[in-house]
Amino acid sequence: MDTGLAMRPARSDLLVMAVLLVSAVVIWLPALWTPFWGDDYVFLQAARAANLAGQPWAETFWPLQPELFWRPLSQTAWWRVVEGVLQGDVLVAHSILLVLQLMAALGVGVLGLAVARVAGWPSPWAVAGLSAGFYGVLAVSLLTVHWVAAANSPLLVLSSTLLLASWLAASRAVAGRRLLLLALVPCLLTVALLSKESAILMPVLMLLLSLFSGARLRLGEWVVLAVSVAVAAVWLLLRSKATLPPAPQYAYVFGGNLVKNGASFGAWLLNVPREALRMIATGELLRGAGWASLAALPVLLSWALAASKGGWARINHRQWGLLAVFAVVTYAPYFPLVWNSYEYYAAISAILPAIVLARLLQGRRVALVAAGLMALSCWVSVAGTRWLDHPGLIGRARWAETSLQQLAGQQLKAPLWVTVADEQRFYAVGGHGLAWRLELPLEQVHVVEACPTRGSGTCLQMDAEGRWSHHRLSP
Repeated sequence: MDTGLAMRPARSDLLVMAVLLVSAVVIWLPALWTPFWGDDYVFLQAARAANLAGQPWAETFWPLQPELFWRPLSQTAWWRVVEGVLQGDVLVAHSILLVLQLMAALGVGVLGLAVARVAGWPSPWAVAGLSAGFYGVLAVSLLTVHWVAAANSPLLVLSSTLLLASWLAASRAVAGRRLLLLALVPCLLTVALLSKESAILMPVLMLLLSLFSGARLRLGEWVVLAVSVAVAAVWLLLRSKATLPPAPQYAYVFGGNLVKNGASFGAWLLNVPREALRMIATGELLRGAGWASLAALPVLLSWALAASKGGWARINHRQWGLLAVFAVVTYAPYFPLVWNSYEYYAAISAILPAIVLARLLQGRRVALVAAGLMALSCWVSVAGTRWLDHPGLIGRARWAETSLQQLAGQQLKAPLWVTVADEQRFYAVGGHGLAWRLELPLEQVHVVEACPTRGSGTCLQMDAEGRWSHHRLSP
């Protein structure tokens, strides 16, 4: 029985879990004090308009006008709660993000438990705890706790892991419990699809995990798989009516970008921060490569320790191959992207590697060293990203907050005519951020190439260094 003494985590495993938990707290807690930035202000403005208009919640899930992204749970409803229920409190919003990140890691643990039980691994509870711990110190979560607009990622991970765990657990269950677990699958798939588009791959991942763990598919599983495919097809049809054509940066191109995005994918799984890749691409080769190496080497050493002394044989050759297929398939929607690439795109890809790493290290002395190395790698990646000033993402967010605080005290007269010399930096504020923080109607903030020579209001100018100046226009 799984509840027997032999199935419980050993003291060494509990110690490793404790180290990973403390490390995760140290790494992620500072994210609480990240300000709103970038898309946050766009969504806050839209949520305020919907809340003030008393928009029915039905419209939250089915918009009257097509949107760029149709993510009713993780975007539209989420922001209505942040703006309305939380009163736009950024500290509370980031606190909820950290709770969601914890729940996502626990979801990986639940899936690790299901995989271990179906695959017949010893001490499945130890695998579960270690899976959650190792996932909790992966740098793929950097933006999901620093950017309120990225709440879609932990919601996707949570719903996806619970779905896959239910799917696998049903293969060992009987009678009513089996029916309940199978019935949960299409329900959780609906939640995942309403959180993020990449959940469309879930039926494929269900099959891959069944093959990986050796689960036997009976009639009930095949029926649920067919229902899941039907749910995904209906979602695709509805999405085609609810969304606009993709923005240029989200277009698909099959060219050199495949190589770039493939390299990024490998970097994300090794905890290499996006900012290190940016440095390498923009001429700071030595700094970027050095930072990337400091982040990646501890991860590689952790895997080397896990595979050493026969550890690699804890999973068979077929499972190693399926591990690689799972990771690549889950990242498939992002390989052809023409421009954007962020760590959290690999949030689902990293799930099975975390579970396998837990299996390789469970009950072994080297597990504590490997856990320390993984935590060190994540800290190097995350802390380094926080230390960067502009054009680093978190540095841009801090600059935006400082700028908005300064501008808020200057009582700028509307309408506001805004010229910017660095659009990338200005993205962290945007016209929506100016309107929100200066308490101006959005329609009175105009981003223009050059301010009018005459008229009413204020000309606000941002130079290439991020410094602001302004003067009032005369009629």
